[in-house]
Amino acid sequence: MRPLFIAAAALCAIAAPAAAQTDSKAEAAARALENPMVQEGVALMVDQIAGIVLDTRVGPLAHYVDPEGDVRPNDTLGDIQRRRDPHFQAKLHAGTRNAVRTAGAVANDALAMGDELGRTAARLQAALAPLTAMLDTDN
Repeated sequence: MRPLFIAAAALCAIAAPAAAQTDSKAEAAARALENPMVQEGVALMVDQIAGIVLDTRVGPLAHYVDPEGDVRPNDTLGDIQRRRDPHFQAKLHAGTRNAVRTAGAVANDALAMGDELGRTAARLQAALAPLTAMLDTDN
């Protein structure tokens, strides 16, 4: 039990300065990631980037990769993917929104944990103050 207590005290002592300096930019970013409008904006940006990549024509080289495949000479990556899964773009969009929402929740939870570590560190410092004072008077 003693090593666990020492490890917890050390962790809190190390984390206390960081927890005490709660970064308002991090809090704002975490809140933004949980905002449905931000989630939609990020999803639209990913859709746009994916669209650029999916517009790549791969038909001329596809027969080297899969000679028996159903890739046509003018096919793009998007054409191939749409034949495999007609709903892939909607799934990509929804998945991106969910990932951004999850990132916001994780960021908020991490910030909350930092606050909790700070409170624990403060309680430990107060509890250890008599021992610290006693050690200081011995020197």
